[in-house]
Amino acid sequence: MADFYCFENRLVIEIDGGIHDQQKEYDELRTHVINCLGIKVIRFTNEQVLNELSWVLHELRKELAQESTP
Repeated sequence: MADFYCFENRLVIEIDGGIHDQQKEYDELRTHVINCLGIKVIRFTNEQVLNELSWVLHELRKELAQESTP
């Protein structure tokens, strides 16, 4: 299950904790499957969200701006 999904922009936002260091192949396969459905996946780590929230928000705004550009 995705952490967040924006239906309007067909964007999955994943916030990855330490467990994701041990399941990289699974995450890559899952991202590939989601991409095949025409949905983009953007990932951030727990640490980025906790320690660099303004950067995370900036990256999300950039991504959403690209989505709305024809």
